[in-house]
Order: sequence, then structure tokens, then C-alpha cells
Amino acid sequence: MALRHIDIDTPQPNGRFGEPTRSANIKHNANITETEERLEALESGTAGTGARLDEEIAARAAADAALAGRIDAEHALITKETADRVAAVQAEATARANADASLSARILGKNRIINGNFDIYQRGNPGTITNSAAYTADRWICSSAGAGVTSNWGLGSTTPGEIPDSTRFLGFNVVSGVTSAWVGQWIEGVHSFAGGKATVSFWMRSGVAGKKVGLLIQQHFGSGGSALVQVVAPDVITLTTTFTKYSVTFDVPSIVGKTVGGGNALLFTFFYSDDRPALFGGQLIGQTGLFEVAQVQMEKGPTATEYDWRPVGQELLLCQRYYSKSYALATKAGTPNSDPGRIATGLQISGTNSPSFTAYALRFPVSMRTSPAVTVYGAVSGNPNKVTMSDNADSSGVPTVRGLSEGGCEINWVNNAGTFGGWFHFTADAEF
Repeated sequence: MALRHIDIDTPQPNGRFGEPTRSANIKHNANITETEERLEALESGTAGTGARLDEEIAARAAADAALAGRIDAEHALITKETADRVAAVQAEATARANADASLSARILGKNRIINGNFDIYQRGNPGTITNSAAYTADRWICSSAGAGVTSNWGLGSTTPGEIPDSTRFLGFNVVSGVTSAWVGQWIEGVHSFAGGKATVSFWMRSGVAGKKVGLLIQQHFGSGGSALVQVVAPDVITLTTTFTKYSVTFDVPSIVGKTVGGGNALLFTFFYSDDRPALFGGQLIGQTGLFEVAQVQMEKGPTATEYDWRPVGQELLLCQRYYSKSYALATKAGTPNSDPGRIATGLQISGTNSPSFTAYALRFPVSMRTSPAVTVYGAVSGNPNKVTMSDNADSSGVPTVRGLSEGGCEINWVNNAGTFGGWFHFTADAEF
């Protein structure tokens, strides 16, 4: 029923306004009862409103649950898609890295070291070094400083299969009294690797375990150029008696702003001994013993890749840019009675009993780094600065070299009386 209204304004016979108190209280009590009944009906849902509220609450809860489910599903989808994309990017990066490494392994010429496998040794094998630096196997220098002290070097044979694609190693025996000993190679052009990273990989062992070796590079700016810049490898390598492969990465300084002169180059070295405390932390002071190195590679970048094996014929051509000769490959220059490969001319310009002038045009096997120093040897005697005459004796005079260039020269000599022609060998040296 509707709530009852209490009149408080109508005038009464007694002069007062509104309903009498009792009548007002009766309505008031009835209204309270009606209100309580309505509230109870709402709470119990019997009046319909509560039921509709419960239904709406349930519907909203279901909608919220459905929305949460869709959000979770979408989040899971986004998470999976993100993970898939990350995995795809990582897979592509790995594939590209593998492809780069594979391509790098197939590219000839990545190794800036020439004769890193020690296959070429035109100067002979073995030899000694006394307080000097000398070329040994082609392109390789062995240096041993120490007054009156002689170290020795030689090429040895690796065990088949011990080092892939390797047959030889360079051994250097450093003796007591040596103040500094190293093995290294000049790399043509100070721009080599400049402003980037260069990684050297090599196999090495020592005669006694525990020997140490330090690596360094020097940028030489040539005649009239800037002062040399030296970079020392941060770590010294400790060797064992078994050939082990190592790698060292250098941060090669930029040459921006430097003055580059003639004959500029990058020098790379293995140090076996040195008495300077500031070099390699003094760890090489007084060190002696046998050090053997094989298959050296120096390439661009921070990672060592598979050795860049080149055919021996190609390696020889690279070596001949710096040193060439007429002798057989394994025959040391100056060897007596070394006829194979000799240069000969039997031309007789004047009478049999009169001295005759002979000129021979000599071409080098390849164009050399620079005009080389040419030495002529008598083919029979092996004596330097001589030419063998038709009677197998040396010329009394000294042959001269004319018209010298990177590609060849002219050899002139005067025959002894009663002889003709000439038989000789030569060496041409354009090393640093």
C-alpha cells in the first residue's frame, strides 16, 4: 500500500493546526511498517527489483570474465607473437653470422700473412742468427739480439693430420745471453687494418711447457712519415709442448691525421724473449728455449676463421714479389755447382782470344715491391758478384746491374781473355 500522509497544516476546532497527535502517530507507525516490509521484500527479491539487480550483477560479472578472458587470450597471442619475432630475429642473425663465417672461409686473400704455412723457403733451411735480424722462411724474420750470441732457426715437419693443411713449422731456438728475440713479418702498407680490429690465429708449442710468448704490432709510416705506433697484446700466452691453436685480436689505431711516407708497413711479431721490464710486464726477461709456430693467419675483424689455405704456386708468386731467384726452389743462393735453373748465354761478340762485352736482359718472375737489390753468382763456383765463363772459371771483373726496375734489369760483364758467354744465377731482394 502507499505511504500515508500526515497533515500538519489544516486548522482544527481547538484552534491548532494539523492532525491530532494520536492520529499522526498511527500514520507514522503504519508508514514505518510499510517501509520495513518493502525493504524486506527488496532484500529477499520477492518484489522483482532484487532479482533484477542480481541478474545484472551476474551479467556484468560474466561480461567482465569474458572480457578478462579475451584480454588474457590477446596478451598470450601478443606474447607468443613477440617471442616468435624475437626468435626469428635471433635465427636470422645466427644464419647471417654463419653465412658470413662460411663466406669468409671461402674468400681467398683474407689472410694478410704471406707464407703463413711456411711452405716456401727460397733462402734455404736451416740457419743461424747472431746479434741481428734476418729473413729465414720466405717473408719471415728471425731476430736475436745479444753481442756474440748465436741463436738458430729451422723448418720442421708437422705430424700428418696434426694441424689441418699444414706440413711445416718454423722453429727458433733462443739461447742464453739473448736480450731480445722475436719472429715476425712485414705487412705491406701501414693502412692495413687501420682503424679496425685484426685477429691473429696460429698454432704454437715450446720445447718445455710453461714458456711464454707475447704479440705486438707496429705501424711504421715510412720515410718522412709520422713516428711509429705500437700496440701490445693485453695477454701473454703460456705454451705447452703440444701444438695448440691460439688467437689474439688487436685494436689497430687509425692513421687519420698521420703522415705516410715511402716504404710504410705494418710489422707483426711474436716475442719470445725481451729484457725490457715495461714490455709484456717483464714476463719474457731472460727467457730461452725452443719455440715452434705453424699456420699463422692475420685477418680483418674480431673473430678467427678457418685458415685461408692457398695453392703453393700462388703462395710462391706472393713471396716472389719480395724475393726471387734463379736457383731451384730449395737451393740456397751461393751454392757451388748449382747448374739447375742457371741463366746462360753463349754469345761471342769478339774474337776468341779477346775480351768480349756481354749484356743480358733479365726479367724477374713477377713485378716486385720496389726496385730490388740484385746479386749475381757464378753458376759453377757460387761466388757472389761473378759470372762463370766458358772455361768454367769466374770472370775476373765484377758484373754490373743496369736499367734496374721492379720488373727486371740488365746484367753486364766482360769476359776473360779467350772465353765467351756467361753462366750465372741471381737473387733479387725487395724486402723491407
